[in-house]
Amino acid sequence: MGGVLFIDEAYSLSPNSDKDYGNEVIATLIKAMEDHRDNLCVIMAGYPQEMEELLKSNSGFQSRIAFKINFPDYADTELYQIFKNMLKDEGFKLSRNCKQIVLDYFNNEINNNKYNFSNARLVRNLTEKIKMEQANRIIKQKSKDLDLIIADDITAVVEKIKTKPSKPTIGFTA
Repeated sequence: MGGVLFIDEAYSLSPNSDKDYGNEVIATLIKAMEDHRDNLCVIMAGYPQEMEELLKSNSGFQSRIAFKINFPDYADTELYQIFKNMLKDEGFKLSRNCKQIVLDYFNNEINNNKYNFSNARLVRNLTEKIKMEQANRIIKQKSKDLDLIIADDITAVVEKIKTKPSKPTIGFTA
């Protein structure tokens, strides 16, 4: 009491069956929100569509949620800045010809993965994979540039992980 309860991926509380504890958790949460409304702040976060389903799962939610805030996804340039900052924080440098490859990747993900776009998590996952690719290259080439990430490191990763555009299909698919 007297603080904030932050529930990330709150939609996971939605009951899936009578055998899980979702209904009980939601009922307990709603009661706490009502009984301690002057002494408790509850923040629930998650993807918009799933959060709407959660709020519909119990009519008590609608009257107790004061407001909703929708945070827009980052733009490609913002994701790139996060990417650069992550690498800088870990002591890495980018060669000059990397920026457009990374921006193209972010644009591809923004355009082809709209439903569950993960914002900065996408950047973190990309960064981790690029560092692994860079380490493998350094070992193979016996390079002395332990802190330099080159375009080939990024391209090798992006080609493996980028989301492919979905094509509308007609009829049956195999």
